[in-house]
Amino acid sequence: MTAGSLRSWLRSVALEEATLLASLGKWTALAVLVGMLGGASTAIFLRALDRGIALAADFPYPFVMLPLGLVASVLLVQWLAPQARGHGTEKIIEAVHMRWGHIPFLVAPVKLVATVLTISVGGSVGKEGPAAQIGAALASALASGLWLRRADRRKLVICGISAGFASVFGTPIAGAIFGVEVLVMGSLFYEVVYPSFIAGVVAYQTSIHLGSTYFHQALTSVPVRARASSSRWSALASRWESWRS
Repeated sequence: MTAGSLRSWLRSVALEEATLLASLGKWTALAVLVGMLGGASTAIFLRALDRGIALAADFPYPFVMLPLGLVASVLLVQWLAPQARGHGTEKIIEAVHMRWGHIPFLVAPVKLVATVLTISVGGSVGKEGPAAQIGAALASALASGLWLRRADRRKLVICGISAGFASVFGTPIAGAIFGVEVLVMGSLFYEVVYPSFIAGVVAYQTSIHLGSTYFHQALTSVPVRARASSSRWSALASRWESWRS
């Protein structure tokens, strides 16, 4: 190898490593921003939900509040943000696959208010779908503000899904995995695994620092079936070792 070819090879290696380092820094910074937005929005969502449930509990006629609250929630979504209809997850999947992750910003506040209103009056809905959709909408708004490419917007929205799910249940790892696997059945978006983990952890920590609390139950005993299975495997291992000797 000549001196010129060696310099050319070193230059290409240095350029490749610099590109990878720049990409790592870029997605770390973006994931942190999305995690902070997702964690803050979830903290507001959970606090508003607790407050709404407490207020509704003081009303003497809950059977009157339920239909009125559901009608108000439907009209709110229909008039202001039709994209906020449904559970939330299916609309995120639609946005990622059909619109490169573009979600109107108004979806976030409308989904938050409509979900709080529905759950407060006794409606049977969950928190994970709305939280994921709110996180995704905020991530899409951030992508628009930073003038990101369509492919980068889609990745950032996936990070928003992870941030919302991780912070609403207090499960940063599960939230990150949910964001990269929910979009395609049986497949993972491997190129978004790292920023999704960052967004999930940051969202969880942000939500905790803003006062959110989560239910955690310590495992204090081993189930009998698992213990019996472990004993059987130990007996088989002992027999195998005795047979070999």
